Amino acid sequence: MLLERLLHLPGFVYQSGDRFYFLGKWICKECTDVNITDCVAMYQMCRASGEEPDTNLYFQKLRAFSDFALEIPYNPSKIHDDMSRIIDGLSESESTTLETQVQCFEEDLQKYAV
Repeated sequence: MLLERLLHLPGFVYQSGDRFYFLGKWICKECTDVNITDCVAMYQMCRASGEEPDTNLYFQKLRAFSDFALEIPYNPSKIHDDMSRIIDGLSESESTTLETQVQCFEEDLQKYAV
């Protein structure tokens, strides 16, 4: 299930329609910073064209942005509820797109983990 997968992964920035979200085991909140959302576009573009060094660069940036966006204190039940609400509100196509992004993140996490 998508919710359970996200709740076990480190934070990352995902796009759903025209919105962006920090999602992961320690974070669930909307991302509105244009510098970060531009990095998502660059990551997706570099990944699609097979540009390994640049894909890694943007992957690492998005991971760092996600870590810097963490809120203290950590509230796992709020994160679960908020993420569940976001996922439940997605259309079928948005859900499929998010699923694909999570799969790409999982692949890149294995490839680029430091």
